[in-house]
Amino acid sequence: MITTDPKLAWAMALDTGVRSQMGPILEELESGGGVQFTKKGGTGAAHGIEYGPVYARICRLEREQPTLAAMGHVLCHPSTEQANAYLDDAVEAVEAKVIASIPNWGDGRAWRPAKKERVHYLIHVALLERQRNLSNEQPAWGPERIGATMAEWYGVAITTRDWARDWLPVWAAIQAAINHWEGEAMEPISETIGDLVRNIRKAA
Repeated sequence: MITTDPKLAWAMALDTGVRSQMGPILEELESGGGVQFTKKGGTGAAHGIEYGPVYARICRLEREQPTLAAMGHVLCHPSTEQANAYLDDAVEAVEAKVIASIPNWGDGRAWRPAKKERVHYLIHVALLERQRNLSNEQPAWGPERIGATMAEWYGVAITTRDWARDWLPVWAAIQAAINHWEGEAMEPISETIGDLVRNIRKAA
């Protein structure tokens, strides 16, 4: 039975076995043609029957709504290397929304270049945290881990001693922006899963 979690379904649909089967028949699937699936193949191939339509929907997002596709890939792609290929686009989308939510972003004294740079890399860290917590079962990262990750991964130091005063408001804005884009990206996947579940129940 297909998972009803759209993030997990995204990951399952991009598993190597599914992609290797879906490539040659994707156009026929999208056009509603009858497709014979096989459960033979590499890792993940057994999911081809269930997750083929999800894969097709992801491909459609890539063509029609690339920002949503980028966000979904960054958060859910089972290959970190391939997910990172979309990271710049995802960061840009989140950053634009964060900036729009900060009324005094243009104030050069309140938001000096060095502080704006840290906001940019806080977005990277927030996306990494979300990516590492696909199931949403892990606790949120604390200031110390956020600071250590930023320094280790991006070579940018941030003082977290007064986190609540200095960074918590912008961190909350980043989380809200990611929530927005994640919701937008997962909505069509949820719709596809809903259609699949209804079809399975009708066929039962």
